[in-house]
Order: sequence, then C-alpha cells, then structure tokens
Amino acid sequence: MTQPDRSSLTIEESSIRVQTTFDEAKTKRYLRSYIFDDVTDGAHIAALIYTPRTTDAFLSGTTTQRAYNLMKKHVEGPIKQYDIISLMPDLLVSEDLPFAQASFDEINYEFIEETLRRVKETNGVVLCGWGSPGRLMHHLPAYEKLFDQYAGILFCSGITSKGEPNHLRLTVDDSPMITYPDMKLKAKKLKRK
Repeated sequence: MTQPDRSSLTIEESSIRVQTTFDEAKTKRYLRSYIFDDVTDGAHIAALIYTPRTTDAFLSGTTTQRAYNLMKKHVEGPIKQYDIISLMPDLLVSEDLPFAQASFDEINYEFIEETLRRVKETNGVVLCGWGSPGRLMHHLPAYEKLFDQYAGILFCSGITSKGEPNHLRLTVDDSPMITYPDMKLKAKKLKRK
C-alpha cells in the first residue's frame, strides 16, 4: 500500500483551557469555561442548561459540542470563550410537601448574570437548552427579569410542549435559532391550549 503524500499538510497548535467552578462540596457545577488561548479577539458564547452533571471537570461530550457548532454559525469571527452555565436550583425538601421545591440560589444567579453580560459585550449568543425541568427556575421573577433584559442574545433550538426551550441534546447543526421573544410568544400560545 502506498503512503499518502503529507508534504502539503500543516500542523497548527492551539491551546484550550478548561476552567470549572464548583461549590465547596463539589455537588454543584456552576460554570464550565472553554477558553481558546490562541484567539486574541473573539466572541464569547454560552449554553444555558438545567443542572448539568456535577462532577466532570472536562469535556461534556456531543451535546455541548453540537450546541457549539450551531452557535458558531451565528457569530462573526472566531470564538474566544465557550461557557456552559447551569440553571441550577437549590431543591428544598419538606415534610409538608410531597415533592421537592426549587428555591433561588444567589451564587448561581450571579454566574448567569455575569456570563450574560460578558457575552453581550462581545456580540456573542447564548443558546438556552434547559428543557421542561428548567421551568422550576426559569419562571422565578429574578430570572424572568434578567432574561428579558438580555433577550437580544438569547436563543433556543426548539420549544417543548410546555413552552420551554428544548434540551440541548435535541440540538443539531441545522437547528433553527429561535429568539427568546419568539419563544415566549409561542409559550403563551401553548399555555392557552
């Protein structure tokens, strides 16, 4: 068998740093950042998901890779940073309630608010993909107000039957990018049925 000619190939070296922020007990993963060190000036993008796996500090796999591939089609130029943000509740269990109830996690909110601000500053985009369970947090007044403030950079790849943005696992490279205001409008129509 003849070996292929590799003389015309070039090798480019790049560096990707992965930073993961956990709580002290490592039961909550607030943020994972992929930072492309060889990009000096680029966009900041993010995927906003509901309670991701908490203990893995490195790659998330095909779900977040597909989200990245979709978002990079909607920003100009290179990407400097890709964040995966958790929309993560504190779940309160009470003897008076037959189910867990979500409560507001201030630290989580601060990470989300800061990431949205940074993404907006670089003309990046945020792909919301928390699925139906995310309604536990998404409809808390503080989050509704925050998401309305950053509606111009928030998108989703589809809408669940309950009016929430599809989970990222349903995202593919040619998914539509539905704006946050359109998602809210469709969610209202679904709730009327």
